[in-house]
Amino acid sequence: MACISCLSSKSLRGRARSESIEPEVKQLPERCDRSVRKKPDTGVKISSPVPSTHSGSSVGRSCESCDYDFATFASTVQVARLPVVVFDDEVEEQLIWDDCCVKNGVVSTTGAPDIRVKNPVVMSNAFKGFVVQPYETRYLHFRDVGIIFARPPGGRFMQPSIDTMLVCRALVDSLKTSEVKRVIDVGSGSGFIGKFVAHHARGEGELEVALVDIDRSALKYYEGTTFNSGAVSSTGRSICWKFLAEDAVAFLNRDPDFDLIVSNPPYIPTRPECSANHLSPLSGGFWEGVGLVSYLLTLISRSEKPKARLVIMVTSLTLKAPAVLEALEDAEKKGCKLKVLLEREIAWKAWYAGPYSLDHLLATAKEQRQRHKVAGCEFFLGATPPGHSRTGLDGRDQMFGYHWHFAYVLEVQAR
Repeated sequence: MACISCLSSKSLRGRARSESIEPEVKQLPERCDRSVRKKPDTGVKISSPVPSTHSGSSVGRSCESCDYDFATFASTVQVARLPVVVFDDEVEEQLIWDDCCVKNGVVSTTGAPDIRVKNPVVMSNAFKGFVVQPYETRYLHFRDVGIIFARPPGGRFMQPSIDTMLVCRALVDSLKTSEVKRVIDVGSGSGFIGKFVAHHARGEGELEVALVDIDRSALKYYEGTTFNSGAVSSTGRSICWKFLAEDAVAFLNRDPDFDLIVSNPPYIPTRPECSANHLSPLSGGFWEGVGLVSYLLTLISRSEKPKARLVIMVTSLTLKAPAVLEALEDAEKKGCKLKVLLEREIAWKAWYAGPYSLDHLLATAKEQRQRHKVAGCEFFLGATPPGHSRTGLDGRDQMFGYHWHFAYVLEVQAR
């Protein structure tokens, strides 16, 4: 298994987006992943928001200072048109410049953002006219880390979602508490979470970062200059990247010795998983089945590496599966420390990532009102239908295309 160390150095108004990066990069020239959150008072000025009824969304008008220095890519990377999507440090505001470009590896925006979304609940805010498909190119930026992403032809892995950003926000707190030498991003998809850890992980000496996804198209993306892996972290640590296209379970069975395991796995249980304490075979869907969630919880509970940690995304949908509840309880019984790093009510596009029949995933009347105690923590169970969110924030009950569920980013620390 080779160690790959890459050198680093307006809504939908008739938009014609680039669907590929041109010209195609044939080699890996020198590049850097410099992106400091705030710049001196020059450059892009972000406006104060204008109120809206849609999830706090607003369109930019007059300006206040909020400048970003985006990641820099290989000088051969050119994109004529793409949206730029930025999240603030708390993932409490999403800024979108609709019509931007990348010239000689430099991301450029003009003026105030076209769309601002307060308390974002999805990545693509269709209620404000912003939708980006997996194959469409976009630049995504959060806390010093940026990627130019478009899923390669034939790929099936998930594009970055609001889940991705929430996991990264939770990792900000998790990474403050201990040093990391080896990290693996399980079911890495776009690789943004793994890249985020690589940039921010504390510690001394070389950092090993493994990105593992069963979809070989993901590996192709990681090896390109638009992912821009980078050779050093923000603190100057050298990074040894390992890009693996294989079953992460089989890999971890061979090599479980990681300080940190991170994952935003498929988290929607099948109907059989909700009705009995067993796990369904792999469905082939990118969203369905909680077998990986259960496996990772069992893996960390049996870890022989002191203080090893699992940071994982689950939601109130996941917790409808008795096998997941049992795995959480079992981890606590075996001495693991369970912490909810972040919780947030977000939208669920059931028509996109959901079965034809949803009744097994919906909260009962009691589950809508009351939390359920699991392994010393309290969680909501199940989803609520459109117009009936649990929080009622930001006019979200008027967004009738979305069901609602609670996202939980958990940290499970081995004994």
